[in-house]
Amino acid sequence: MTPLRHQIEALHADAFRWALHQAGDRQLAEDALQAAYEALLSGAASCREPEAFKSFFFGVVRNKVRALRRRQTLSRFVALDFNALQKRPAPPPSSSGADPRVAAVQQALLTLSPRQRDLIELVFYHELTLDEAARTLGINPGTARTHYDRAKRALRTHLDAQEDACLSNPTR
Repeated sequence: MTPLRHQIEALHADAFRWALHQAGDRQLAEDALQAAYEALLSGAASCREPEAFKSFFFGVVRNKVRALRRRQTLSRFVALDFNALQKRPAPPPSSSGADPRVAAVQQALLTLSPRQRDLIELVFYHELTLDEAARTLGINPGTARTHYDRAKRALRTHLDAQEDACLSNPTR
């Protein structure tokens, strides 16, 4: 097995979670990950810094998700049926009985900007450094630090406010 294949296999689970985070849709995530694998194995994408392979690979995955999403959007626009456009009611919230703390964190994450959510995902769930996350997102490390600090502050504020609300209304 080549070293590249070994690196790809070692990162598969994390790369899939990252693709799913970026895509928000399992099929799109799978397609993007497959396209990223093809780009790496064919040599269309190659990492010049072997120690930075993970952040490079995550950047390739991110770019493939964006490219596929653009292609999907274009194909939907071309085939748009204006008569079929109607507002549909939102599905009812699930009552799965999940841990309320997990739901609170998920809700707090939704208040962040997409860039802030991406940074939190890369740093906390994929264990990248801020510099590696910046490289993955194609942004300056200083910009990454700023967005990361703002994200942590916003999460803390949101979660503290929710906790205060729960304490003042114990029936909740």
